[in-house]
Amino acid sequence: MDASTRLRDRAIGHIADERYTDAAEAYTLDAYAVFSGQTERSNGLYASPERSRAARGLASLATAAVCHRIAGDHGRASALAGQGILVAGELRDAVLESAVERANCNEWIGDFRSILGDRDKASDAYDRAAAAYADAGIDSPATETGRPFLQAGTELLAHLSRPDDLGWDDIHGNGDDALTRRVSVKRSRTASIVDARIDAEKLHAPRGSTEYNTGRFRCPTCGADDVNYVANTTLCLRCSTPTDRT
Repeated sequence: MDASTRLRDRAIGHIADERYTDAAEAYTLDAYAVFSGQTERSNGLYASPERSRAARGLASLATAAVCHRIAGDHGRASALAGQGILVAGELRDAVLESAVERANCNEWIGDFRSILGDRDKASDAYDRAAAAYADAGIDSPATETGRPFLQAGTELLAHLSRPDDLGWDDIHGNGDDALTRRVSVKRSRTASIVDARIDAEKLHAPRGSTEYNTGRFRCPTCGADDVNYVANTTLCLRCSTPTDRT
């Protein structure tokens, strides 16, 4: 198991225990592991500029910032979001070769601004993303969402949206205008989704493999028997409480 996977699993365990500062720190270390190439499928921030995987690190910084906000530490959240904005700008301006991935960097900047609740600056960044996607002359927008760089952003929004569980179709529609819709959904939903997690003082674990009506597990908190197999553990699918066999 590589360093990034170990750190991400640790972060998810802290989320399950509602230890959000610890989760934020583990996600931060995971971001640095991704950027320094400590993963099975990436050589780091500056590797594979034609098809980058560095956005997984951006997603971890974003998740860490959300965890700090839930823990009530806006200062640490702001510091991490600032790092994410700087890295996204570096990738856009000096590293990435793909026009769609460079455009997506503006989207990431919008995401970080949204996490901080700065809706005006987030909207400006999303405007830049939409304009850059349009200028890129993309033949198949839906296909481009399969790039690892964009998938990381899809998975981030899906995670933050739990328990509502936004899926690919919710974010991209039928695919014909996938990138335009993606920007619109992020503009309208990201900040409010983060606000909902802060108001609830809870971030659910990301989805792994799921099983419904198991008859073998019973959540000690809510009583559900639907489970989420993630980070080498079994969590309640409904409330992310660690769950054992009955």
